[in-house]
Amino acid sequence: MNKRVLKILILVCIVVPIAVFIVQIDFTAVFQELREIGGKFITILLVTFLAYLLGTIGWWLCLGSQRKNVSLWQLFGIRQVGETVGFYNPSSVIGGDMLKSEMLKSYAVSEDRAVESVVISRITAVLSQLLLFILGLCWLLVTRSNQLNIIWLHGILTVTLLLVSLKILFFYLLNQNRTAKINKDNRLNLWSRLKGIVSNLIAQTQYFFQHRQSLFWWSYFFFFLHWLVGSLEFYFILRFLGYNVSLMQGVLADMGVIVIKSVAAFVPGQIGIEELGNKVVLASLGIQAVTAWVTVSILRRARQLCWILIGAFCYVFTRKTDIFKVFRHGNPVRQS
Repeated sequence: MNKRVLKILILVCIVVPIAVFIVQIDFTAVFQELREIGGKFITILLVTFLAYLLGTIGWWLCLGSQRKNVSLWQLFGIRQVGETVGFYNPSSVIGGDMLKSEMLKSYAVSEDRAVESVVISRITAVLSQLLLFILGLCWLLVTRSNQLNIIWLHGILTVTLLLVSLKILFFYLLNQNRTAKINKDNRLNLWSRLKGIVSNLIAQTQYFFQHRQSLFWWSYFFFFLHWLVGSLEFYFILRFLGYNVSLMQGVLADMGVIVIKSVAAFVPGQIGIEELGNKVVLASLGIQAVTAWVTVSILRRARQLCWILIGAFCYVFTRKTDIFKVFRHGNPVRQS
């Protein structure tokens, strides 16, 4: 395929989902809600900024000794670009993470370390998210057990035990002897190459966990704070609307929406999915008012719109290489 045509197709795949997301937004309703909430919306943006910054620190630590080659703010910009592309593109986090690792290489970060840092940061993010979810469910069992019927009680207990088992399994695998590293060989078929890539990434992750435990646990800690602070968005929005919710209810609400969105991660911008998630978690908190659901959904979409603009700004000022190199020279993950 002609390279010019390929570039256009890639650009369309990135821009169109974002454009569709923007077109779906009712700007009249957004501006009306923003006028009503006033300067409190700045609090929501500051909370999400702090959450994203904590997530950036968690990733920055995974770069090991090569983190000196890229500043925290440069990495913040790269992360924001990658997360924007990942959220509004059908390829989801895969496309966003590919772009992150490619952009990192232009900051004198080796290809292997760039890919390794992206993978390890995803793992510490998932593990810390599981911990926060488990703590939230335990809080629910302790404080609301008398208000839950037996079916819900058993269901929550089962989910909690499954999540704890999953975390134990994760750490068991990380503690195992490293998988032998497989050399690159372009003569192998696609399945063999993919299998080799996965094996190498597992080996790199196990090595990082076993030999750089301090960095691993610090990354884990900052990602835990990332999820905790991020959940404050739901908490503050409901507080601004006059609902007396606790911090843990805000955490559970945010975690609930994330779980629902994960089921349909391939939907660009989570159009319709996030709104459904908002409705479900609000109902679980006993908030049935349609106006509350609409307001929460609009404010969260307004926040996402602001970060789309910030993501575009970050791309302009952090880009040191052509993003189409990801596809022109091949996915760096595929070549590892």
